[in-house]
Amino acid sequence: MIRYVLMLFLTLVQPALGQTARVISGEHEGFTRLVIELPGPSGWTLGRTAMGYGFATNVTTGPDYDLGRVWDLIPRTRLQSLRVDPDSGALQLALACDCHVFPFEYRPGVVVLDIKDGPPPAGSAFEQPFQPDAVSEVSAAPAAPTEAGYDWLADLPDAASRTAAGMDLPQLATGSVSLQPLRDQLLAQISRGAAQGVVEMEMPGKAPKAADPELTDLPWSQIHIGELPGVEASPGGGSTEPQVLAECAPDAMLDLPAWGEGQPPLDLLSASRSGFYGEFDEIQVDTAVETVRRHLYLGFGAEARQYADMVPPAEAPELAYYRSMSYLIDGESDPQTPFAGMLPCDGPAALWAALAQERLPKGPEVNVDAILRSFLALPAHLRQSLGVPLAERLLARGDDSAARLIRDAMQRAPNSDPADIALLDAKADLNADRPEAAQQHAEAALADAGADIAPLVTLVETHARRGEPMTPEAAASLQAVLGESEGRPDEAAIRRALVLALALSGQPDEAFAAAGPAPPVELWRLASQLAPDDAFLAHAVLTPGAATPEVPADLRVQIGRRLLDLGFADSALQWLGGILASDPAELRLLAAEAELARGEAQAALVQLGDLDQPEADRLRAQAHLALGAYQSAHEALLASGDTDRAARVLAWGKDWAGLSADGAERWRAAAELVAAPPAAPGAGLLAEGNRLAEDGANARAAIAALLANVPVPAGP
Repeated sequence: MIRYVLMLFLTLVQPALGQTARVISGEHEGFTRLVIELPGPSGWTLGRTAMGYGFATNVTTGPDYDLGRVWDLIPRTRLQSLRVDPDSGALQLALACDCHVFPFEYRPGVVVLDIKDGPPPAGSAFEQPFQPDAVSEVSAAPAAPTEAGYDWLADLPDAASRTAAGMDLPQLATGSVSLQPLRDQLLAQISRGAAQGVVEMEMPGKAPKAADPELTDLPWSQIHIGELPGVEASPGGGSTEPQVLAECAPDAMLDLPAWGEGQPPLDLLSASRSGFYGEFDEIQVDTAVETVRRHLYLGFGAEARQYADMVPPAEAPELAYYRSMSYLIDGESDPQTPFAGMLPCDGPAALWAALAQERLPKGPEVNVDAILRSFLALPAHLRQSLGVPLAERLLARGDDSAARLIRDAMQRAPNSDPADIALLDAKADLNADRPEAAQQHAEAALADAGADIAPLVTLVETHARRGEPMTPEAAASLQAVLGESEGRPDEAAIRRALVLALALSGQPDEAFAAAGPAPPVELWRLASQLAPDDAFLAHAVLTPGAATPEVPADLRVQIGRRLLDLGFADSALQWLGGILASDPAELRLLAAEAELARGEAQAALVQLGDLDQPEADRLRAQAHLALGAYQSAHEALLASGDTDRAARVLAWGKDWAGLSADGAERWRAAAELVAAPPAAPGAGLLAEGNRLAEDGANARAAIAALLANVPVPAGP
């Protein structure tokens, strides 16, 4: 990937029509890019939410975001989901990685959001809690490009402030030659390159020191691709104040084990109603808080939330935390959780923060010890219900030992569920790349699961890892459950399992239809392994010029090999993409073979390059034969060890002298016969006749010996 250290632009786009804001995307090395084309110039803001980030404009009603093409070119490795909040109209970004969003405004009305790996820059203003109403003013810039072209210095201070800041930029005289058309052309080309992914954009570093330029007329123009001293990008839509981290909730406020320890459930429920209403039927706030706590202790999340909603938030601020806990106890998500950002806390807040996250980051900010301590302190029934999702998050983070500790704690509980234990064992084996063992545990979990769909989802995953077919009943069960799973945290997992189950049960067309415009990598792998030829070709033969799905190199080779074997060399090359000299040998060999199948022998030689292995020599010989270079083909076949074919190549090229010297005995005799020396000078007619008769006898003997060494073709 060519890296130009420029802060330029993603793409040249036309303004969106009406009040629709189009959102397009692109995948780059190290970051995922979203481009929001607003209907017109507008102030905007970006801030942190519980699950990621929120984006809003200062338009009163907010634009209608067109998200139809967002997932065409990007996977869900960094951006888990993108939705429009129905209440505020803000754009909600849920992240699926330990990454951050850095925005900048390409031009008025076009905002770029880069989702980059790793923690955000220190003091980033965009890590503040998201406030849809805190929108910056519209930047002072024209709503559309003018005929004068792009002003490279439009975002710099005026001349007086530049001079005061020590960054005076002299105006170079250009004589009779105008640089404006060249600037516009350069802008268009670089923008197009950025849109196609061949140009990456970075923030410029400190400008290098340079001597003052000599002010002379320039009869020609020079272009330098690199840093422009004094020009840097400034992000819009927010202040530059340092980030304020969320404070940890007090341990005493979240001491759930103390809210009902040693008391029978019936006594807790009876006490919850005692003294709830006071004089004039007014709710007693203290009693209401205790009632909420007791229901949380018992695991009644929905009921606890109902009681919490009866108290005005200002009268009991702790109820905001308890409402979030009520969702998490019921296995639901809480996008507005106050526990976001509390993963580093050294108390119960870390546990609830971990349960509130779809994925745990891999950095040191996750206090695993505090999470485990708080989990082990929970009552047994809550350890049983919260253990599986918490262990799954730790497994995905790579904390196998912590997940194992949670699994053992669940097993020691008095009424432990064998299905939950077997399910955790299956997921641990999958995480350790042991699909055979994982399948055994998943089958055991499914046998005891009852109505729980999680074991079936895991069982499908084990079959997909092994490429082992399944019966259609699994897909039918998942299809039935999916209709009731909308909005549930496991909806995405069930949908993915349905796609894989359809592919594993011989229904590839239905699997691709269920997957939508961005099929998962596993579906392509299963289709290349299990799908019939016609179904495989229906999906693997791409439209010319269409974007190739993002799959690993080994899968590209697997799909390309099957396409080539079926006679679709052009489609195989489309899957292989642009082959570089640094790519693995198997990619280059398959590309060369596909080029030969297309009749492009010279292109095949370019793909082979300097590969030094027998298969490369064999393909190289085929390319030379197609080009009529028999001697080069002969040398390549000798290098591959195929001496017999090498000798035949010399015969095709009529190199009788070389065949006589290097060929096998039967070929040498034929070569010597064909290349027999002429009669000696001065010989008479009788001598010449005798020589011809002798040559004829020798020819008959050589041909008989040659035919005797050639096997008879098999046939009826």
